[in-house]
Amino acid sequence: MSPSDFLDKLMGRTSGYDARIRPNFKGPPVNVTCNIFINSFGSVTETTMDYRVNVFLRQQWNDPRLAYQEYPDDSLDLDPSMLDSIWKPDLFFANEKGANFHEVTTDNKLLRIFKNGNVLYSIRLTLILSCPMDLKNFPMDIQTCTMQLESFGYTMNDLVFEWLEDAPAVQVAEGLTLPQFILRDEKDLGYCTK
Repeated sequence: MSPSDFLDKLMGRTSGYDARIRPNFKGPPVNVTCNIFINSFGSVTETTMDYRVNVFLRQQWNDPRLAYQEYPDDSLDLDPSMLDSIWKPDLFFANEKGANFHEVTTDNKLLRIFKNGNVLYSIRLTLILSCPMDLKNFPMDIQTCTMQLESFGYTMNDLVFEWLEDAPAVQVAEGLTLPQFILRDEKDLGYCTK
């Protein structure tokens, strides 16, 4: 069976797969594991109380409808255009003021499906995130800037976000520095579903 024929059978029009319906519909919630790799910081701006960051956002979940036995490879790396053909979590950044996808030289997205139905979705984003600051001790102040990840429309009965357990939930590129600032720590604030 050719890869094209296999994909048509797995998620094509005649497969019965409906990307509008979450996995385990009317059953247990979908557990989505997240982690973030901070590639670079653009700026921290006190006047607008925000910061710019370039990240790789990785999400993993299981969709039993995508499990397969008919193809020999343990995983399939699919073209980003296939993202429209599968269900995806509706994660958004609640404190986002602006965001950009990266498309040079191609969409900076990865979609990988594993034999057991696990899905890995990775995307590169540049985000401007709000960061309320207390500047009364400026210039010797310490600020904590957050990334607030949430589901846009699902409740915890349908979708649960969790931080990756096998590795740090938030990783920072080695040697990353900010002019005028000292990057002290990245913190895992625990459960990431509100």
